[in-house]
Amino acid sequence: MSMNLEYLKSILLVSLIASSLLLTLALWNHQPDFELTRDEDDLIDAQIEDGERLSRRDVLKPTRIILHDDQSLDPIGFKDQEVEQAVYANILDYGLYDFSAFPVDEEWLDSQENRIEIIFPAEMQGDMIYDLFSLDQDTRIPEGRFNRIEIILDQDDASYQIIFRNDENQEVIGASLQNYSSEVESLESFFNTEDFISFTTYEGSRETPIYLPNTMDRDVLLFSFAELDYEPFVNFLFSKPSIVRRGMTIEGHTSLIDGTRELMIESDRIFFTNPTNEEKHLEDELTEYELFDQVQTFVNTHNGFTFEEPFHYFLSRVTKNTETSLIEYSLSYNGVPIFYDEQVAKISVAWHNQEVYQYSHPLVTLVERRGVARESRQLPDTETVVEILESDYYRGSSVYDVTLGYRVNEQRNGQGQVYELVPTWYVKGVNGWQPLNIPAEMTGGDDSAVGSN
Repeated sequence: MSMNLEYLKSILLVSLIASSLLLTLALWNHQPDFELTRDEDDLIDAQIEDGERLSRRDVLKPTRIILHDDQSLDPIGFKDQEVEQAVYANILDYGLYDFSAFPVDEEWLDSQENRIEIIFPAEMQGDMIYDLFSLDQDTRIPEGRFNRIEIILDQDDASYQIIFRNDENQEVIGASLQNYSSEVESLESFFNTEDFISFTTYEGSRETPIYLPNTMDRDVLLFSFAELDYEPFVNFLFSKPSIVRRGMTIEGHTSLIDGTRELMIESDRIFFTNPTNEEKHLEDELTEYELFDQVQTFVNTHNGFTFEEPFHYFLSRVTKNTETSLIEYSLSYNGVPIFYDEQVAKISVAWHNQEVYQYSHPLVTLVERRGVARESRQLPDTETVVEILESDYYRGSSVYDVTLGYRVNEQRNGQGQVYELVPTWYVKGVNGWQPLNIPAEMTGGDDSAVGSN
């Protein structure tokens, strides 16, 4: 009896060992299920925690609003940027109808002494009017492009109450304005009560007026910043984040690669490239509006607009040609643009074949204001800017627009963890917005802002 009991114990022991081995083997063979679960987690984590989603209307912001008034010798604009933004929001609530396309009569337009001119940093396709004014899709808008909106303040002709025009040609899109008299009265009331600044008019390369403010704030502002985690970008931009491998570049930057795609991580920025999508296929060509719509959706999918009020992102460039399709968003502070610093203030998306080809995004956000550092001594006044634009520095160069904005510098005086916003003149040319090319003798060797067009 005891031998049978011992024999039974031995059988049970062998069975337990065999079961343990089989269970271990099954766990090892269960790796594909683990990777599937990892992929699901990646999808959940593929959003920036503190990022925002913006509508197309949210990013279509002007650089300035100008009033032409027969009571004033020079064009004028709002001194307070917040008031200007409130007026712009009020304008976007207008009801528009009866759109038509026609060549504008320049003599007639010049004779309209009372009008509002809204100027945008990027040229846009006419379809973007749907987003600006929340129009019903049944409303027909003729084909065309625009970077300015003109609102005529004393014209009852329904064909010419509001005009969408482009600097490059005479063809414009016109529309009628619902409740025209009351809307104009409300708009004029803003200009009757608010403080203004005057503008000097300069004729650009396209023979269109450029408005340079005669009053400017030279204060250099200080801001602390917050860092972003790059992991959501990894999870969003790679189809299988679990196979991504890490390396280091010669410059000391982190490089993540899955065999084809590469994500470069610098201290304040990520740069992604998918080389397999470098070539554009003509059969997949999009209109500019479709390009804008798809890129906007792409950025929104991972909450890619990272900012804190009163900073904000706006559409600053739309480029579409046989080589590349590119959308850029630039940062602004209280409505004042920051065009140049790609590291901190720009989101850039190259879009080929309805997918991302290259993507550049900041890894820091400017947050709490620390006060005023000093006065920017290198900022020329308006008269000097005009002198520079008419000098040899810009002779033969294309000058499409000029505006006063900020550039971002990392603080260099040892305080650390601080960025500064430096008032800067920007010039828009063939290659987009660049800092004004200021001769060295005019800067005094301090904070020289030099750009080339």
